[in-house]
Amino acid sequence: MRLLSIFTIILATFPAALLAEIQVTARFNPPRIALGDRTQYVIEVSETSDRSQPEVERITSLPIPESNKLELRNGRTSKSQQTRIVNGAAEYSVTQSLIIDASAPGVGDFTIPAYTFEYKGQRLRVPAATLKVLERSADAGPSRDELIFLKADLPEKLYVGQMVALDLKLYVGEEAQLRGLNSFDRSADGFTISELPEDYREGVEMVKGRRYRTLTWPLTLTPIQTGEQALSFQFALTARLPGQNNNRDRFGRSPLGSSLFDDFFGRSERINVYTDALSIDVLPLPEEGQPESFSGAIGDIAMEVGTDSDTTAQGEPIMLSVVLKGSGNFERITGPSFADSDDWKHYDPETQFEPADSLGLTGSQRFDYVFVPQRPGKLSIPETRFSYFDPEQEEYVELTAPPIPVEVSPAKNNFSPTPPPPTRGTPEPDLQLSKALSSEEALLTLDYRPKEPRPVGYGILRSPVFIGLNILAGLLIAAGATLLYRNRRHRQDPRYALRAEAKQALKAARQGYLEALRADDAETFYKQGELAVRHAATVKTGRSMQSAESAQIEALLSGQAAEDCRAFFETANAHRFGGNAEKAYTDAQQQIERILKAL
Repeated sequence: MRLLSIFTIILATFPAALLAEIQVTARFNPPRIALGDRTQYVIEVSETSDRSQPEVERITSLPIPESNKLELRNGRTSKSQQTRIVNGAAEYSVTQSLIIDASAPGVGDFTIPAYTFEYKGQRLRVPAATLKVLERSADAGPSRDELIFLKADLPEKLYVGQMVALDLKLYVGEEAQLRGLNSFDRSADGFTISELPEDYREGVEMVKGRRYRTLTWPLTLTPIQTGEQALSFQFALTARLPGQNNNRDRFGRSPLGSSLFDDFFGRSERINVYTDALSIDVLPLPEEGQPESFSGAIGDIAMEVGTDSDTTAQGEPIMLSVVLKGSGNFERITGPSFADSDDWKHYDPETQFEPADSLGLTGSQRFDYVFVPQRPGKLSIPETRFSYFDPEQEEYVELTAPPIPVEVSPAKNNFSPTPPPPTRGTPEPDLQLSKALSSEEALLTLDYRPKEPRPVGYGILRSPVFIGLNILAGLLIAAGATLLYRNRRHRQDPRYALRAEAKQALKAARQGYLEALRADDAETFYKQGELAVRHAATVKTGRSMQSAESAQIEALLSGQAAEDCRAFFETANAHRFGGNAEKAYTDAQQQIERILKAL
């Protein structure tokens, strides 16, 4: 009985021993800022165990009280692990950090009170955290938000499906130095937005008396949901900023915790910049006055219609071309539709778009329809109708083209008549295939002995020329089959096609940075070197890595190659964004070669 009691106690305490100890902390980093600066609200959930590494349950949201008057945005998470061994005993710990950018509306103390949340079936308490905001002195330097900020000028309203251009513009004050762009993100559930292009426009602008270097990326924006739709854009970047805390006491100490050396040397930081809160009122397309031919086109469009011939024969195809020109959401435009007819059989069109700008907002879209006449005579290709919605005039516009007459001749018979069957009459006499032999002829046949047959063409088959021709024909057939196989895979396997294109581009990029090295052209060297690494990563993964972050490429590598990748991209970014005239190519070239070899 005593043994049973001990066993029961062990079973009761065993699950508790496996549970990791969980601690929750909350703080502002930094806890004191000057008015206009930003800080970070950081919640850390730490778990420790002496048995094994605790498993993290990802936290996606927290019930933070809204009565603190702070503006909280741009939440993100990070995770760190640690193992310590003291006197032979191991202790495992993992910390999940939730980081939220915070800004205050004025000076004073701002407190986020304590609250609770669910985690792994437990109710955990987040302690209160307080932020102190000080008045910025008149002689203080610009805040970080004044040195670097992001803007996107958007219209107040759009119609659902309307495609517009927008410029995303990064402002960098002349006191700051941009060292690299680490990542780009956007929050726009109610929109489709084009990918961030690799190239950008540089310029200089004056804002409130301060001189800024600007980097502008053109994008397209298309709303897909009606109502008030919010969106925002964000860059994670590395920049060198000057010291900003000039509000010091008589001993040269700053109430914000910086030193006199901040202003002299400056500091490099990894920071997040994002647009202010943006929203667009998305209107539905009006139902009143919507033509039957409307299929979703929005913009300002003209139509041209024509055929490749005005005569044909029954069963012979004729092509009808419809060209739509102007500006609009061409990626969503479909060609005019035609009703079925006893006179014509038509097929879905072939489509070709020729953009007139880099974003594809203006251009011409061509639809080629095949019409096949079903009878001879004077026929007409049906009337063509196409409509679109004009957002400027806020009305539908229907374009029409009249029927096109076509002269159709009878079908051409290019076959020979079948020869008539033989006439039936008196049956032909049977051929006498054998006859009786006389006794002398029968005796002569006894002396007949067949000879061994002589191989026909035996000498030709062993001829070197014949063998060589057969080998050549076999090689040609194999090469043709390989070419057909590759062409088929190009058409049917996008990953294979992407890898094949990347291999060719890799050769060109490698040749490019070697030529730039000989020409002492730093800008081209780093540009072509980056392209070579990205093409090699594309070949390895089968996914396009042209716009991937350097950290994604680094994740494909290990050891020295990973360190080379990080160092090369940091040097390239410093040259690209900081304008450093780096001429020491030897290390960079060796880094590229090691990266390419590892990939």
